[in-house]
Amino acid sequence: MINWNSYEIYDPGVFGPLNTLPRAEARGAYKRLMAAKPARIEMLRQLLQANGMELSSSDDGLLELNVWFFANVEPDPEKPGWLLPEWYSVVNDIGLFLGEVMIERCPGLHWEFFIWGQKDFGYQQPVIMGFSQVPYPKYSFAIAPTIAGFAHRIVANRGSVAIEGKVTVRGVEIDIDAANASFRDQPIANDWFVRWVKIAESEA
Repeated sequence: MINWNSYEIYDPGVFGPLNTLPRAEARGAYKRLMAAKPARIEMLRQLLQANGMELSSSDDGLLELNVWFFANVEPDPEKPGWLLPEWYSVVNDIGLFLGEVMIERCPGLHWEFFIWGQKDFGYQQPVIMGFSQVPYPKYSFAIAPTIAGFAHRIVANRGSVAIEGKVTVRGVEIDIDAANASFRDQPIANDWFVRWVKIAESEA
């Protein structure tokens, strides 16, 4: 059981996915998050301390954080496939922390409000940019959405699965639930936080 102590869920000040919001609202949410970054990382630090851990930017510290997250992230019992609201806030906080670790290790990297390509995974999201070892100049890493996807896979693997149904693409019916079920059978590594930082280092 997690000791939430005095943990406060982050309020982004907007409603709905960032990639669907008007540009001004999404940019306002980005500025609000960047201003709150030190406080949110401190909130994460206090949450870990309440659960007998120290927040550390070392590889060992990142691995310990990943193992803790992997073991404890919880689904919403009323919304299969989704996380409890507290955990979406923790995802946000860890995303900020990992981004700062990447920047600390690779000073050429920086936070950016991503506006290049509406179909891009990081569209209107806070992302890390500045990678010089990749051919695409707008290459970015949308950390929090990536962590959220990781968390959704963890809870799905434990039985909390959203029912998606079927869709038809170019005349072909696709059973999304069957496709997701085969994907869930694959093992889930619990060292991704370290891997992502190492990838950022290699591409910075």
